[in-house]
Amino acid sequence: MGMSKSTGYPLEERVGLAISIALHMLFLGFVLLSPAPRFPDSNVIDVTFETRSPPSTPRQQIVSPPQQRADKPPEHTDRLSDVDATAIKEQIKRGTEGGVVGPTAQKAEAQPQRKSSQRAEGPPQKERSKEPPERSPSPHKRSGDINLKDLKLDDATLAMKFGSPSKSSEQTKIADSSPTDLSKYAAFSRPPGSGATFVGSGGVSDHLPSLPDGDITLLNAKANTYAGFVRRVAVQVFAELRSQGWEQLTMGEVRQIGDFTSIEAILSPQGKFISLNLLGGSGSSSFDSVVQLSVRAGARDPNPPAGARAEDGNIHFIFKARSWASVGVSARSGGPVEHRWLLLATGLE
Repeated sequence: MGMSKSTGYPLEERVGLAISIALHMLFLGFVLLSPAPRFPDSNVIDVTFETRSPPSTPRQQIVSPPQQRADKPPEHTDRLSDVDATAIKEQIKRGTEGGVVGPTAQKAEAQPQRKSSQRAEGPPQKERSKEPPERSPSPHKRSGDINLKDLKLDDATLAMKFGSPSKSSEQTKIADSSPTDLSKYAAFSRPPGSGATFVGSGGVSDHLPSLPDGDITLLNAKANTYAGFVRRVAVQVFAELRSQGWEQLTMGEVRQIGDFTSIEAILSPQGKFISLNLLGGSGSSSFDSVVQLSVRAGARDPNPPAGARAEDGNIHFIFKARSWASVGVSARSGGPVEHRWLLLATGLE
């Protein structure tokens, strides 16, 4: 193998290197002279996002059930009823009793007037006399109007609601007698367990179911004048009779009572309890003791009226208390049961 004198490389290597350089030059020329690749034009797409609010739910209304009922209620309805039915339309019915007269009522009123006018132009007087004359309705009064007399309340309702001075019950026996006369009083005037009743001015009864069976009444005219103040104190004393031992008395001790326990209680001008005096006994010392304890605990009031004071400037209360006991029959068991009754009369000096 021959060697070149100048370079020292074999001839075969120099020929291969020349061919390699020629090929690279040819490829480079092809790349440079060839046209650049053309990419297709891109299309621009506009995208718009539209936000929609959720559909509003219609407000539902409660209406009267229709006369014609459907087997299945419709979907997407705004009418509600207490039955499974469909409300097709909403209608307001007009009445004739004090309201706006509808067309039906106007036609009904117009018919009797037309009949009376036809009779006036019809047969002679002799034929008309065979039938009783028909009265035409008054132009100011309709058939559906209510008479004002029908709206009057009965005496019992007036007494309960508005304090009517009606005296029709057994509880007004004290009011019918003189203010200081308690001899005509009748105990057990109401069923057992009905509570107490405050008999005020004019015989107006006010039921007090939270108190023992009995009555609270006023003794004199001065107590009637300041009935609100006397009532507050009397109800407190009446309630204390139960808590101070009246219910714990034996039936024998209650039956020993033959008269009223009379007590004078003195209050300060500010309504505070000062002292008491036992004016008269009932015949049962146990009952007298219970009444005195009840007066000490309940005879007081934070707002006494100035006119209730006596000549010495203090407030003098008079309490008369009495109790009864009887044997009855229990409605539940049928056995004997004891019933008790209390009366507390209150006055001012």
